[in-house]
Amino acid sequence: MLRSTFFLLFWLIAFSIIAQSNLKKQFLTFDCQLVVDNDVFTLDLSKDQYYSSGIYPSVRFLMDSTTKSKNILSFQLNHRIYTPSWIGWEQKTFLDRPYAGMVSATGGWEFYFHNNQYLKTQLELGWMGPSINMGGMQKLYHSWFGMPEPKGWKYQINDTPVVNGYVTYIRPFFTSYRLDMSLETNLSFGTVYNNVRQELMIRTGQLFPIHQSAYTSSFLGNLRKPRLPEPKLDEFYIFYSPGLEYVLHNATLEGSYFGDASEYTVDAISWVVQHRVGIMFGWPRYDLSFIYYWRSQENETAMTHSYVGIRMNQRF
Repeated sequence: MLRSTFFLLFWLIAFSIIAQSNLKKQFLTFDCQLVVDNDVFTLDLSKDQYYSSGIYPSVRFLMDSTTKSKNILSFQLNHRIYTPSWIGWEQKTFLDRPYAGMVSATGGWEFYFHNNQYLKTQLELGWMGPSINMGGMQKLYHSWFGMPEPKGWKYQINDTPVVNGYVTYIRPFFTSYRLDMSLETNLSFGTVYNNVRQELMIRTGQLFPIHQSAYTSSFLGNLRKPRLPEPKLDEFYIFYSPGLEYVLHNATLEGSYFGDASEYTVDAISWVVQHRVGIMFGWPRYDLSFIYYWRSQENETAMTHSYVGIRMNQRF
């Protein structure tokens, strides 16, 4: 399964490189992006829980630009780890959520419309479960940095294929010089994540419209400006985004629809509240963001959870 996924990723990337090579060189035509999520970034070093780690490197290619929209093709690798609130627990009776780990690859299309709207669709393929030995990997790097040993991976969610689709749609409804408000809708469906989340996003500062903003990594297709000794900061703003999520099924908590039942599972709470607070920096060829996430309980025995996501994006 993993071998087929990565062969598919290779051929899709090769096709994308050929397609974008004909674009004029005076425009920015592709970028490399890295997103890292971790609760250690909250500066509370005692935390290593729930959504413990997420690492997402990706490449994106400008495919087409018309008078009505701009299209970008993206390819991303995904690495996620979920753990209980204390990784030193060895007995199942102490756990407040299952361990789970997955690796996958994602292909996506992004559409930037000139009416200031944004649409992104993605398909993710990969694997979750003991076969990818995520527990051994976490134990290894914890030993490198002198961190506690995770002792409950024997209770992780069983092997399951990851086949998931995602849709993100952003529609602004108020726009002014230094402030705008948008509705952001996120839909997930497949073998692992099945939920829908509605957010209200408020941005204030030195900002561009959503379809031209670093928030949606929309600078591909812009003119390739000469490098300057002191690059100009194009965007600098903060944003706040409260949201409400309805969860139909979360396999990292409840186990998979497929294969053998996992030894330890919990029921997901149907309604989850999420708050995001972020700061965004955007230069002609680079952008950087820091986003703080706070999420309410995802299952009855769990606590609330917070983590920080860092995104870096270099354009070429």
